[in-house]
Amino acid sequence: MAYKSEVARCAAEIRKILKDKNIKASVRSQQFSMGNSVDVEIKEIVDPKVYKDLQDRLAKYEYGHFNGMYDIYEHSNLRDDIPQTKFLTIKYDWRLYDEAVEKVEKFVRGKVNLGNYHNPEYEYKRLANDLLYGRDDFIAWKEVENVIKEVA
Repeated sequence: MAYKSEVARCAAEIRKILKDKNIKASVRSQQFSMGNSVDVEIKEIVDPKVYKDLQDRLAKYEYGHFNGMYDIYEHSNLRDDIPQTKFLTIKYDWRLYDEAVEKVEKFVRGKVNLGNYHNPEYEYKRLANDLLYGRDDFIAWKEVENVIKEVA
């Protein structure tokens, strides 16, 4: 039997979770000097609540976090019962993301007037990004859910 590194086993477990949830995604692991990483790239628009749940469920596979205040990596989530990685990234495929942001941004422009902000163009894009990445505290959330379902 071939030896698999801890980061490769971590990626394999994440693949199983994604397959069980029927989420199309690419999962890649890599090792480098002073660490390793697992990158999850989602290949379809998923419901924001599913995306948030996925982030929460996969968080256990990252064994710490970078503390920018002290410029150190802190081992704050070490577990012996599962394989883990130093860095875990979950994102949408950029080609899919651009299309989704454009549709959600168009919707937000129709529902919310940000003309009195210093930089409304930036704010519309920021809101669309927040909505796509699973934040659900936005006042127009119910209407936005419908747009996201249309994109999917």
